[in-house]
Amino acid sequence: MFDLIACEWLKWRRSRMLWLIVIGAALPALLVFLVQLNNSSHGTKFEWDNYLNTDIQIMAMLMCPALFSLLIGYLFAREFQERTVNNMLTGPHGRLKVLAAKFVIALPVMTAVLLLSFVLMLASGFVFQDGDSLTMHVLGKRAGDYALLLLLQYALAPISAAVALLWRSYIPAMGLGIFAVISELTIMQSKYIMYYPWSAALNLAADISPTYNSAAVGSATMIIAFAVPLVLIALYFRRADVHSG
Repeated sequence: MFDLIACEWLKWRRSRMLWLIVIGAALPALLVFLVQLNNSSHGTKFEWDNYLNTDIQIMAMLMCPALFSLLIGYLFAREFQERTVNNMLTGPHGRLKVLAAKFVIALPVMTAVLLLSFVLMLASGFVFQDGDSLTMHVLGKRAGDYALLLLLQYALAPISAAVALLWRSYIPAMGLGIFAVISELTIMQSKYIMYYPWSAALNLAADISPTYNSAAVGSATMIIAFAVPLVLIALYFRRADVHSG
């Protein structure tokens, strides 16, 4: 199992998709920085809590659904598109172990995006610090929010993986990510926000709609969103006639 994980990691390190980790973390941080720069020029007081929370909202609402869906889709469909899936599956390891290795690699990939975003926000925030010190309370609270966002987004990974495996391409997974962003923006102000996986993740992580924020309902939604496609892709990948074409 370890050699499978190492193999997947080496393939990922050599991929051009690696640059998307940097871009995905840097763009929201840059946007928040420019907004704060404009606010500071108009005399608005800088607040660490609000500064970090704005990045979390942008990541949860826009960047994570689209970017992670693309990255997960590429991770699971790469061998189909490069026509090397036969070589991968004729090895000594079972298909379920191959899937498990890909899910293991997905976690550090997603972690890298959010961790880099967090670090960039901390570094850029000291440019504006003018009386509002970064306390351990604020740091711990927002670090916990980033960790929660990572957990919630990882729970959505099987949906993107299922789409990529079913169509044997990461392009539909990229389309799914765009659809997720558009649909969650539509649903997030309705009473059904906690019943839709992407908007539930958004509300649990960023508390966009406090009135409808139910941890119990949101957790149940995320568990279903994780478990159902995970079981389906395990059954499909194990039994389907998988070939590179």
